[in-house]
Amino acid sequence: MNNFRIVLLAALFGTSTLYAQQKPLRRLAVISDVHLMVPTLLQKEGKAFDEYIANDRKMLTQSVELLDSVSSHISFFQPQAIFITGDLTKDGEKVSHKLLVDRYLKPLREQGIRVFVIPGNHDVNNPHAKIYDGNKTKRTTTISAGDFARIYNDYGYGEALAIDPHSLSYVVQLDPKTRLVAVDACRYEDNSFDKDICVTAGRIKPQTMQFIKTETDKAHKLGMEVVMMMHHGIVSHFDWQDKIMKEYLVADWKKQAKLIAKMGIKVCFTGHFHAQDISQKYGLTDVETGSTVSYPHPYRLIDIDTSKGTMHIHSDRVYTLGSMAGNKETLEQKSERFATSALSSFMESIVPKKVPADVKTECAQVLGEAYAMHLGGDEQPTADFKARLKTAVKRLRHYSWKWAFIMNKIGKNLSTDTGVRDNDTCIKYK
Repeated sequence: MNNFRIVLLAALFGTSTLYAQQKPLRRLAVISDVHLMVPTLLQKEGKAFDEYIANDRKMLTQSVELLDSVSSHISFFQPQAIFITGDLTKDGEKVSHKLLVDRYLKPLREQGIRVFVIPGNHDVNNPHAKIYDGNKTKRTTTISAGDFARIYNDYGYGEALAIDPHSLSYVVQLDPKTRLVAVDACRYEDNSFDKDICVTAGRIKPQTMQFIKTETDKAHKLGMEVVMMMHHGIVSHFDWQDKIMKEYLVADWKKQAKLIAKMGIKVCFTGHFHAQDISQKYGLTDVETGSTVSYPHPYRLIDIDTSKGTMHIHSDRVYTLGSMAGNKETLEQKSERFATSALSSFMESIVPKKVPADVKTECAQVLGEAYAMHLGGDEQPTADFKARLKTAVKRLRHYSWKWAFIMNKIGKNLSTDTGVRDNDTCIKYK
């Protein structure tokens, strides 16, 4: 239903009559960071793609098969709506966006499942949209913000009650008593093709914040609840996240979170960090969902009790892939290894050169394990992990007190969850 039709029907029959035609929302699903990659983008394996994966550990060559599995699982449970919280494609390739719509979103829509999307930092105006041919790469067509709204017209924008003129944010009616504010916090206008830069960080523009407030006030005046989704995190998910990985949170997140909470929004669905984590601050619950192409390949199913204003969150994951049958390494083992090595590479790149290689390797391995634990959610360190972290920190301290302190804090923060349960829990949205 397009904007004109919504406005016309509302004028003829009144908004209450229009929204009464919708059924109360009982179940929704959430997936994030699907990073769909059209197989033909990898024309020939070689150094170019290997270097990309080495710096950005995702199971991209299995992205289609993984999303096939997730879509099949979700369809079985028949949610009324699905939220996809950004990073829909590997790097904003037009062909990847088209594949997502044709292979997944259209069939879901034909089953009567409404799908709502929002862009992630990879999806629009991305200079990294490339074809990989052995040792070489060449750019392929990416999309503009306007293209994004057109491509996903049937998945949020076409039935929007309002669209922010300053971003790709929009508002839709979920059921007679609930609206969704989908917020675009990406900085794709700051990407550079000349410098080959795609900006990871995000922010909510002042004009977009005013849009959120205006639309939330409208909904509340009509006696409706508002939930929100966005790619970037709205509250921190572990201590020091805003120090060491601040680009995964919106800029000035504390102020933004307080403003959102003050508006009466209690729940925001996010992604970006590829972790299964639920964090509550300032009266706002940030439900972060992990990536389908990263360990542990999760998705969420949420049963809603409108009478109590609660959301019962259940998480599941993809455990096996047909293409990996008979392999020595299982899907879980491979993706956990990818996750561990991702932070290992990061650690080795920042530790001072004077630190011996074996100490770097030990520290990187321990931190990589902590990172994988955080991705899975509900993380609690074992006695063995604590002992190995302590030993690694002690060895590093001989060469750098500063980095030993940092490593100890990061290791503990990533491996210890002190808040609400991350995978199966109940939260309030009213």
